[in-house]
Amino acid sequence: MKEIRIKTPATSANVGPGYDIFAMALADPCDEVHLILDGSDEIKIEVENDCQDIPTKVEDNVAGLAALELLKRHQLKQGMTIKIIKHMKSGGGMGTTGASAAAVVYGLNKLLDLNLSENEMIDISRMGEVASGGSPHADNVAASIMGGFVLVKSYDPIDVLKLDIPEFPVVLAAIKKSQRTTRGFITYEIGQEKLKEQMARCSRIIHAVHTKDIEEFGSAFSVDYIAEPVRGAAIPEYEEVKKHVIAAGGYGCQISGGGSSVIALCSPENIDLIAAIMEKGFADNPNFVKVYKTTTSNLGVREA
Repeated sequence: MKEIRIKTPATSANVGPGYDIFAMALADPCDEVHLILDGSDEIKIEVENDCQDIPTKVEDNVAGLAALELLKRHQLKQGMTIKIIKHMKSGGGMGTTGASAAAVVYGLNKLLDLNLSENEMIDISRMGEVASGGSPHADNVAASIMGGFVLVKSYDPIDVLKLDIPEFPVVLAAIKKSQRTTRGFITYEIGQEKLKEQMARCSRIIHAVHTKDIEEFGSAFSVDYIAEPVRGAAIPEYEEVKKHVIAAGGYGCQISGGGSSVIALCSPENIDLIAAIMEKGFADNPNFVKVYKTTTSNLGVREA
């Protein structure tokens, strides 16, 4: 019997205008996966600290689906138990599903001596995302595996670039989705002017990472014409909280990933104030979980 314990970070995808191509890892919170190989041909899934009805049927679980994809691609038969230890809410735009999928692929790569490249692990891991959002997007799993700020250079074939990101202070209001996914409601018909602005803001974000300019980063990621109109409408308090965060000196505020969590960037001196604004603003939302005060991080998946 071989086993490994793995820790994977929360991630915030899209990062404003970078729909399905940008993501960044956060220092906190993190989930853990305990992966145990055995002599059976069966994949078993267990979930600890689960009050979220996470499915344990292999085909319906992101980690199980990622494991099946890896075994299929490498024509392997391998029994295992996947124990997912939850420390963050699932279904809230914090990359928890990507974290589980990435952890299992990382762990199997280690235990089975497959010598997969990071891009190969990302490509397999993203197939697990189909179980949660219906789409094999690569941004969250890429940030989970590589850490830092990632941009998907190509989807065919998968090619992801990691940029080291400064430790920008982050306030994350964790809010569970009221519905499974809003992806199907997003329209891509945003018009020529908004399309140009969206592309320009993507360029600004990459420049801000290179220049370590948190104010430029925050300003660039605060506007998104693709996902924000749909996902923001599903968070009744969102526009008001965003307005107060910016008025209080926050550098930027945006929906995290697929929502409904909300993320803000600020100075270290302002982090308590921004956290208080977000906590008060979302307190009446029945899906509100908690506010995290954390930072961006260059650490991805790793042994616990």
